[in-house]
Amino acid sequence: MTETLIHDFGVVPERGDSYEFLIGSGTGASCLLTGVVQTERGPRRTELAEIPAALWRKISARVVRELALDMHDEERLPKKAPTLKTGANRLSPLVGRELALLLWVLQEEGAAEQLEAILNGWRELAREERWWLYAKAASPGQRSGIGWRRGLFHALSEAAESRAAVSSLEKKSPLAGDCPSSSRRQRTSNQARKDQARRAKPAAAVPAASNLKKRAVPTN
Repeated sequence: MTETLIHDFGVVPERGDSYEFLIGSGTGASCLLTGVVQTERGPRRTELAEIPAALWRKISARVVRELALDMHDEERLPKKAPTLKTGANRLSPLVGRELALLLWVLQEEGAAEQLEAILNGWRELAREERWWLYAKAASPGQRSGIGWRRGLFHALSEAAESRAAVSSLEKKSPLAGDCPSSSRRQRTSNQARKDQARRAKPAAAVPAASNLKKRAVPTN
């Protein structure tokens, strides 16, 4: 029996928790993200998100570039840029959470029509913000179509002008303190590095935490 080869996206702990991203090929194929948690009885696998491979191919290069750009030196292999390949890929817990957040939004109804807006909104989030939002969207009772996952779809798919307008409300919102703000307030140099690397237009404002909370009230 041939063992399935797994490609590592950067440095991934050999025996620790991880995520696996299976990228399918061919007509009608899909891409599946699975969480792998190590237990005394062996790995426990949980399917987290699945999107059409055709949809993934439209954004894959930009997603990989974004994930790699934010990785720390200790997360990278020496002199080797992280890549995702067709087939099975293994990601570290931190990178896996960032990808899961994007895939959850892409699973929502209407996401295919708002693909570019969603991708841009996700790219504007700092890593710490993605991790925080992942924890909210992964909490018990959250699923496609309701709660935080639906709220994230609305927040990230809004036009850049709308996100910029909403961001001005953050300072007035008593809920804004719940979201890690240090990364947003101290990310000037990080954003400049991203802009230079992408050679893109000036980035729009980050979706405000208060806006996400208003749209993402969990449904019992």
